[in-house]
Amino acid sequence: MQITVHGTPTQLQGKELIIGGEAPAARITKLDGTKNVIGMIAPTVQLLIAIPSLKTEVCSLGAKRFDELLRPYKKLTATMITTDDLESVKAFTEREGIEAAQVVVDADRNFAKKYGLLITEGKLKDRLARAVYVIDRDGIITYKELVPEVVDEVDYDACIAAVDKLVNEKKTGHTHENWMSV
Repeated sequence: MQITVHGTPTQLQGKELIIGGEAPAARITKLDGTKNVIGMIAPTVQLLIAIPSLKTEVCSLGAKRFDELLRPYKKLTATMITTDDLESVKAFTEREGIEAAQVVVDADRNFAKKYGLLITEGKLKDRLARAVYVIDRDGIITYKELVPEVVDEVDYDACIAAVDKLVNEKKTGHTHENWMSV
């Protein structure tokens, strides 16, 4: 798999995930230094937002834009993942008031490798490619966007439409009424 970085073709490490496939569990580091797992089956719909570096203009603007767009969604677990150092991520989230998503660090590059997003060469080596994944409660990827050029932004409208559809979907179970009326 490959993307471009300022027009230069750049390889990504890891397995390419597909819509309809299972979202792998990945270890990340929360801002308090504890480890957690994201992906897989969860009690709520998940939105995973891979951000190369909050120290750049495109990434910081994207994080702030997602924070605004996600505020209405109370039944969503949104996670922004970056490979920046813990201290700079803490400072960014405090300074910008990021509240609608949890911002975490992929310190061990576990998420990057499991989601096929680890940049393996060039000036962004060991960073994440820019991508978003929407995962249903059963741990299935229902929407994915891997941005082909790392300096471009994601399609916010398409991503939020995928989140909205899944969060507002009514789960239907089986009913006993039909067999009882025979």
